Amino acid sequence: MAIHNDRYHDAAVATFGALSRGELPYTFQYSSNYVVDEALTFILYEAGPRLAVETLQRIRASPTVRILHVTEEVERTADAVFEQYASSRVSYTDCTSKVLMEQESIDTAFSFDRSVEVLGFSKIP
Repeated sequence: MAIHNDRYHDAAVATFGALSRGELPYTFQYSSNYVVDEALTFILYEAGPRLAVETLQRIRASPTVRILHVTEEVERTADAVFEQYASSRVSYTDCTSKVLMEQESIDTAFSFDRSVEVLGFSKIP
């Protein structure tokens, strides 16, 4: 099941397939509790509870997905990042992702969002 009119669906499926087959140089896929929250809420509202719950179950069951947590310390740093990038319309969640990515030495994000590049990271696809 997919969300109707998702212009990124085919590229996302292809990228996830390449990741799972080991065709890309990434062992783990990292996300944050904030990003999981945003994704599940979006899916719930756009596609309904069944797909949202299935997505959560897939995330939790995946041996390659690692969820990083936004702590108070991360938030304090993200506050300053948000102040710096707010005029570029970079979301607070993206600012927390920047802090977590820097802490974990992650330089590439699986994203279709221009904010990733605004924040100084590479992105796939």
